[in-house]
Amino acid sequence: MSSFIKGLWSRTKKGPEVRRLDHPRSLQSGDLIQMSDSFGLPERLRNQVFKVVGISTSQFEHSFDTTFSLQSQSDNTVDLTIEEEGGRQIAAFSFEIGPEVVAQIFDIEEFSEIFDEISTTLKAKDVSVIDGLIANQYDQISAGERGYYYDGKDYRESAPPESEGSGEPFDYFCLINKEETHAIEAEVYEGGETEVYLTLYRELTDIKDLWPAETA
Repeated sequence: MSSFIKGLWSRTKKGPEVRRLDHPRSLQSGDLIQMSDSFGLPERLRNQVFKVVGISTSQFEHSFDTTFSLQSQSDNTVDLTIEEEGGRQIAAFSFEIGPEVVAQIFDIEEFSEIFDEISTTLKAKDVSVIDGLIANQYDQISAGERGYYYDGKDYRESAPPESEGSGEPFDYFCLINKEETHAIEAEVYEGGETEVYLTLYRELTDIKDLWPAETA
């Protein structure tokens, strides 16, 4: 009788539950995403497969934004944030650029005006420097907004810090084009270290597929 019960148990007990991944908000380290082959996407994104290699959090007042650091098979990197806009979700892809690239795209004196905390308009002198990621003109929508960066911290399933200033502080600047498809974002940290990003806003449908790490 005991052997029969053991056999019955072995046939009915469930195996480990397979993790499902049906929304980019649920991405974890090691997961893969594949972009669509839409010609509306720049070459850096079109039909590319990326792996999540890191997850960090940015805090603005009492809101927390999760950023997924992605890496392609050719070692290209991009940050992905899922944003809410007018009741719909949008994928924001941000590419960090260095000072030399900034100087290729913009007049440096005009670019420096965005840090004066006075809303300004910025025009690109060469949109072909990085195909598909640069708009002709941007209007400033944020100047010197205080934020806090939590490197490698994911607060989606845990309590965020009680103290607003427990992350690394930075001042946030943002300019966006009229169509709200492209942005320039800058983060200025203590000591003057500045990170500049070209950001592209796309529909979530441009993310063609998602694979959890254990099945990737």
